[in-house]
Formats: sequence, structure tokens, C-alpha cells
Amino acid sequence: MMQFAIGTYTISMKYLFKRSNRNTYYYRRRVPADLADQYPKPFIEISLKQNDKSVAAALYQEKHRLVEEQFKRLRQGLTKNQVLTDYQAALKLLASHELTETEAKAKGEGSEDVKEAFFESLDDTIRTKASDKEYAAYRLAESPFPYHLLDDNQRAALAIAKGEFRLKASQYPAEYLRRKGKEKNRRNVNEANNAMNSFVVCCGDRPPAEYSRSDINKFIDVSVKTKKTATVHRQLKSITAMFNFISLELDIKPDRVHCFQKFNIPGLGDDAESRVDFSHEQILAIRKMPPTKTLEIDCMIHLMLDTGMRVKECCGLLVGDADLKANTPHLVLYKNNIRGLKNKNSQRVVPLIGSSLLAIKKLVEAASNDYLFPRYVNDSGDDVKNTGASGACNKRMKALLGPSSPTSHSFRHTMQTRLRNVECPKDKRNEISGWAKDVSDKYGTPSDLKLKAKYLSATL
Repeated sequence: MMQFAIGTYTISMKYLFKRSNRNTYYYRRRVPADLADQYPKPFIEISLKQNDKSVAAALYQEKHRLVEEQFKRLRQGLTKNQVLTDYQAALKLLASHELTETEAKAKGEGSEDVKEAFFESLDDTIRTKASDKEYAAYRLAESPFPYHLLDDNQRAALAIAKGEFRLKASQYPAEYLRRKGKEKNRRNVNEANNAMNSFVVCCGDRPPAEYSRSDINKFIDVSVKTKKTATVHRQLKSITAMFNFISLELDIKPDRVHCFQKFNIPGLGDDAESRVDFSHEQILAIRKMPPTKTLEIDCMIHLMLDTGMRVKECCGLLVGDADLKANTPHLVLYKNNIRGLKNKNSQRVVPLIGSSLLAIKKLVEAASNDYLFPRYVNDSGDDVKNTGASGACNKRMKALLGPSSPTSHSFRHTMQTRLRNVECPKDKRNEISGWAKDVSDKYGTPSDLKLKAKYLSATL
């Protein structure tokens, strides 16, 4: 048992301990005798992976709640851990009884008659699994409804039919990703799950409307100790988007009003680290970089060097995006079937000069399919491997410039600096890099391309 002093109060945490030879805290307790056959060992021991006492205390409370919930479920005859309900599977179950989603949710005269076949199927399940005595007690309303005798899909379908369906926070990412068509995008999946898992571990797993402002403030206080404030803000915005979208799409009225808005994160952005530009000497070294066996990495580095393009934008380029025969050779950047763009302002026409022009010429000559960077296009052809490309580019530059080399994303910031140094107007700088908020009438015309190419050439 450990004790924590908070002002004039002392809080005891019975199952929190720290080994003499370890720096991290653990949650450890003996399994109750009546549940011993449900666990492989007589003790439950969970590493909190924290050596900060206050953070460990917050994590301890959540682990304790989850373990107590496990015990409660097991004593009710349910599985140890709640199986996340698949909303679509519940709808399929209702459809098997000729009920549409609208009919299942309907209220008023005659609505219960339409659902009768479904209710009778649940009664058949209960009759099969319960003893005669238990079934009689349930039918005479002498005992609570035996939810534990139904499987997860049956319980979810019943909740939909009764207008009581709600999702816990941990169930939102899967449904959100599926409805947004992003369930196969590894980056989107990881971001959504990481954000929600972090919040659930800290504040518990409940429906959105059951969280309070103090829960959000607790998450912020705990998270900023190990994460950048911008990361915490981004995770809260992601959680809010999931809650808003799914509660509206599934018409979960109780959870359409919640407290996830206008977050107050002290010092937001103050801990951000400014990206370091490539120095003049480093740029010269990159231009003289000896070729390697991986043409795509060499060309991607040179392309980013003299365009300021993002790694993901490079990965999704098609051979047809390059116009090398125009008076001003250029690339046309747009959202395509293998990669999106960061925002609508990222759609642009980029002049090719210097290293970027040579790189594209080499890639076009070497192309064996529609892609300029086929190594970094998924086999399914519906996404790009920009994380792998970024890692490979960074590794190559560290080998060339040393361990303190800026990252590939610094090419964008360096390009802005180079353009400012040649007195390129801000609107043109933003158009070249894809930061423009308003696109000029001449955007992408031969005269506009020629002007942008003039400023880019001056940076050489």
C-alpha cells in the first residue's frame, strides 16, 4: 500500500506498489477466491509504465476501476472483458427478423407488433439457457431481465429496438473509421485509436455525455506531462469529431450534447520545437549527393529540395502529373486515388527547376507503370507509404550530413526561407508551398508558372 499526501489529506492506494529494483509503478492485487479459476495466476499485476508518482496515481485509479469491472462481469456470468459491440452486426441481426433500422427504432402505435418476431427470438434464447426456475422468475418479473444470457449482438439489437442504444467511448473509433471509409488506412486507424485509448485509460470508458469537464481537464493535466500540448489538443479534437459524427449518424440523442469543446490547454504551442532549416553548406552537399542503389530516395530528396513538397505529396505522384514539354516544366498536384492532400489549398501547380527537374526526368525515364514512386505505393493501390519514405529520406540525409541533419519536412521551411531571401511575395510563396488560402485568377496559367519559376530559380 502506498500513501499520497494532497494538501492536508492523505490518500491510500492499496494495490499500488513499486519494486525495489524498478523505477516504475505497478498495480498488483490478489485474485478473489471465487474467481481464481478465471485467471492464470493468483495475482493480477499490471505495469503502469510510469515513474512519475502523480501520473501513476491517475493510471492506478483507472486500472483499479477496470479490474473491479472485470470482477463484476464475471460474477454476472458475462465474459471477463466487454466485447466491443459491432453496430452493423446488430443491424444484421435485426434484419434477419425482417426489421430495418428505422422500424427497429420506431415508437408509437403498432411499432411493438412489428418487433414481435425479434422479441420472441430473445425469449427463446433465454428459455434455452435458463433453468425452469430462473425462466419462471423472469417471466413473473420476480428477477431482473437476464441480459447475461444474451450475446453482445443480441443485447445491442435489443437496445436499438428499445431506443436505449449507446456506445462507450472505446467503441467510437471503429464505427467512425468504417463510416468515413478509413478503416484500411493504417495512419488514420492508429491516430483514432491512440487518441481514444489515451483518453479511456485516463478517464474511464463511458458514453460521451457521461464525461464531465473535470474529466477533460484531468486528461489534459496528465497528458501534458508526457506529450506536446499540440498533440494533446489534436487528440481532443479527434475525439470530439468521433463523438459528434457517430452520435449524429446513429441518432444517439443522449450523447449528442457533451462537454468536448473549447479546450483550455495552458501554454498551448509554447513547447513546440522550431524546425531547423538546411544550411547553405548542407544544401550544396545534397546537390552533390552521390547516387545510391535506390533511385526513388535520391530523386525524392532532390524533388523536395527545390519544390518544398511534402513527402506524402511526392509518394502519390503519377507519371501523368509531370509536364516536361511545357515552356515551364511543372507538376500538377491534386487529390488522386492513391493519396489525398493535406487540405484543399494543397492542390497546386509546381514549377520544376534545378534538382527537382532533373529528378523528375530520371523518374519518368525509369517508370515501368503509372507511378513515379512505385516503391512507396501500397500493393492495394489505394494508399501510399509516406512514413516509410520519410524514414528512408531521413536516414539517407543523416548518413550524408551527420546525426544532427534536419528532417525531410524541413525542406518546406527551408524553401520558405529561400523564397523570402529572394524577395518572393508572400502570396506566391504560399501558392508554391500549398499554403495559399485564396488562389489567384492567374493560378496555373503559363504566365503565373513562369513567374513562380523565376523566383524558384533565384533561390538556386
